[in-house]
Amino acid sequence: MRIGMLLDKPFPPDPRVANEARSLTTAGHEVFLFCLAPTPAPARECLDGLQIVRHPIARSFWKKASALHLTLPAYRLWFRARLPRFLQQFGIEALHVHDLPLVDEGLRAARARGIPCIADLHENYPAAMRLYDWAQRWPARWLVDPRKWSAYEARVLPAVDRIIVVIEEARDRLLAAGLSPERIAVVANTVHVDEFERFPRDAALIAQLRERFTVTYVGTFDRHRGLETAVAAAAHVRDEIPQLQLLLVGAGKTRPALEREVRARGLTECVTFAGWQSFARFPSYIDGSTLGLIPHLKTEHTDTTIPHKLFHYMLLGLPVVASNCAPIERILQETEAGAIYPSGNAHALAETWRALRDDQKRQALGRAGRRAVLERYRWDRSAQALLALYDSL
Repeated sequence: MRIGMLLDKPFPPDPRVANEARSLTTAGHEVFLFCLAPTPAPARECLDGLQIVRHPIARSFWKKASALHLTLPAYRLWFRARLPRFLQQFGIEALHVHDLPLVDEGLRAARARGIPCIADLHENYPAAMRLYDWAQRWPARWLVDPRKWSAYEARVLPAVDRIIVVIEEARDRLLAAGLSPERIAVVANTVHVDEFERFPRDAALIAQLRERFTVTYVGTFDRHRGLETAVAAAAHVRDEIPQLQLLLVGAGKTRPALEREVRARGLTECVTFAGWQSFARFPSYIDGSTLGLIPHLKTEHTDTTIPHKLFHYMLLGLPVVASNCAPIERILQETEAGAIYPSGNAHALAETWRALRDDQKRQALGRAGRRAVLERYRWDRSAQALLALYDSL
């Protein structure tokens, strides 16, 4: 089958898109990716069998118009002018739309061509729009209405041929909304084991991190990530764990506020901002760490999605400390790969760090996590659901 994928972002990087495309091409499908090029990049490129077709777009237009997708028609019309040509040029037989915003335009183009349309929901988008820091500031707070996204989702999802979600809790949300179970496939955000373990290690970085009790967070900085809770927890235990280092690897809109909080609490010696790092460096940060941290605030969004970092930590044998977001709590309880604390409770998070100063306890959690990924939470198993979905078409 000749599969078209629609992504309203640059590519690479996007681990989920890469994993899905690689699995589909390995199974014998031809995959063509329509993606954006807000900065200079080759118009055509082949990566691991994936045929990438990049469309130049002004970065300012992309950032502003995409946020106003449901308010102004400019972004939809931009895709409407290009997507049918893409489907025609490459003889696309099924259209796979990554995430909710472009499902409407994907449906329009797929129906005109008479081919199936698959909606791949990377997250609970309507709930996410209530959380993102940029969406809470003026004028976005006025222009971007989460209720419109909920109504949009309720309108477009019943019309697609198949729906892909990242975790069972996301499937249950759609079932509660009345969507039929036979049209929904769970393709979990698990880790591509061989790829992740092949990345080279930075021995000097690992040795440096191991000199301290390093609690590491890897990912985006935003208000729903709960990093303020982690900073407050560091203040509670800095005297009891003098070697503590809270290592924040990533970037985002809330970093300046976090840095101000760290300075105000006098924590500059034990909180480190590593900045944005390439995906290939993640294993080095994880290998050098004592604990892996997921402090996300418990919300409708975080209760219906799953972060990649959970499985990255577990694969490399790093014990996980996480807030009680439903999917994360369920997986850590099933696998015994980490410890859970109540979302937003800095005292409880600090107590968890105290309890995990025990080397043997950490090692047991790490072994359990690695075993769980190797046996179950790995991409080659997740991909089976994706391939079955396409077989059903």
